[in-house]
Amino acid sequence: MIQGLAALLVLWAIVFGVAKVAGSMKPTLEKLDSFTEKNPLSEIDDPQERREVIGKVVDLLNEMEPSEVAKLQRRSENDPRRTFMESMSPEEQMFFLERRVGRAFQQMMLSFNEMEREERKRIVERSLKRMRENPDREPPGGGDPEIAEKMADAGRKAYYSDASVETKIDLAPLLEEMQRTMGQMGGPR
Repeated sequence: MIQGLAALLVLWAIVFGVAKVAGSMKPTLEKLDSFTEKNPLSEIDDPQERREVIGKVVDLLNEMEPSEVAKLQRRSENDPRRTFMESMSPEEQMFFLERRVGRAFQQMMLSFNEMEREERKRIVERSLKRMRENPDREPPGGGDPEIAEKMADAGRKAYYSDASVETKIDLAPLLEEMQRTMGQMGGPR
């Protein structure tokens, strides 16, 4: 009996240790911030090294839990990705986008699904207000029609395949406004 109890305790210690190690390996907002601070693209000249750093950032973002991505979305004014993206060439932005956009929209829909309905509605209302107050803003993809089309396609796919029925209903006004705006800009529909 004592040996069985000892074996059970050892087994639980191993399981706890493995869970702790696995949890520490998950990408977090803090890990993303740390990586982008330690690897500023503005200080890297070698194209291959830049591509590796961009790939690592994409991997961190793609592996994040929806709750971590939601934290990132809530702090849009202090987002380390802004400086990081501004340091990329158009070719690097396309590389980033091709590896990131589909997963980003999927994470966003999963995050919306987890929110309380009232919180989701507040986000939609705030987004609609910003869109209407700033109709001359730069279109998605910085005006590049290829990037805008890829983003629109990925967003539609995530909306239809990953959003819950309730999320689809709550996001519908935002999608309608985006389609109307993009139609006025001559962008993808």
